Amino acid sequence: MDVKELVNRATSEIGRATERARRVEQLVDGKIAQAGKLAALAVGHIEHATALVKSATATMNRVLPLLDGAVVERGLAMLGSAAGKLINSKVALVKEAAAKLAGAVGGLRKAFTALTGLGGKAPAPVAAALSSLGLKSKGEGAAGEAAGAAADATAATPHMLVLSAEDGSSYSFGLSNASFQGLKRQTNYTVAAQERLNRQDALQAVGKGGESLSLNGVIFTALNTGRKELDKLRAIGGATRPLLLTTGYGEVLGRWYMVSLSEEQDGLLANGAARKQTFSMEFKRYGDDYQNL
Repeated sequence: MDVKELVNRATSEIGRATERARRVEQLVDGKIAQAGKLAALAVGHIEHATALVKSATATMNRVLPLLDGAVVERGLAMLGSAAGKLINSKVALVKEAAAKLAGAVGGLRKAFTALTGLGGKAPAPVAAALSSLGLKSKGEGAAGEAAGAAADATAATPHMLVLSAEDGSSYSFGLSNASFQGLKRQTNYTVAAQERLNRQDALQAVGKGGESLSLNGVIFTALNTGRKELDKLRAIGGATRPLLLTTGYGEVLGRWYMVSLSEEQDGLLANGAARKQTFSMEFKRYGDDYQNL
């Protein structure tokens, strides 16, 4: 596997770890014995992500295509953000594993920096290429490397939302391509009702239900990167694989399926090309099994 695929697989693992860690926090607060086993599974995901990051560091070399640099940089931000949040976990094992992950992310960032900007100052051709990709070369000292990596990665990115698949494909919603105007997230809880004679229905919670996330936006083809943005999203959705969703401010939302993508075209030119594309998308929570271990 190349560096890009290793980083993408690591972000998928840390997404699973984040979900399990959230469940552990709930169980710990409720003092349920199941938390120990669930914590071990979360730690396993974190350790796997750490191993993948270390493999990516070992694989890093000076022939890494700069076009992959944007993917690596984005993956580092996602991993560092998740590690920074998991370090604050109430569970000691999760906290310790997250600290190791932050250190590994720091090592990969250092290798990436050395590749793209020697001594924190990139050579002119490299700096120009990075600038065209919207990246900045950074230098990092050895002291506080792990903490610095996690803190730096939690900063906001110029992307509104990032979709990442395990096969390395990804899409970043931003002002320069497909920007959405609104986002709606709905959480459902399954409550069954039993009708009763001359009385109100008897209700009982029977499941966690599911979650859905929908967004809508507009693409002005003359101002954006072209008319192919929705085709890129259709290709990702057509793979029918769970996608890791991460916000621009570093929140890992977990894994979701893209279940629908609709498009309306307006302002048609004489050849039928649209000046404006209005789109809406819906995602549903993948539903990793954190209950029946």
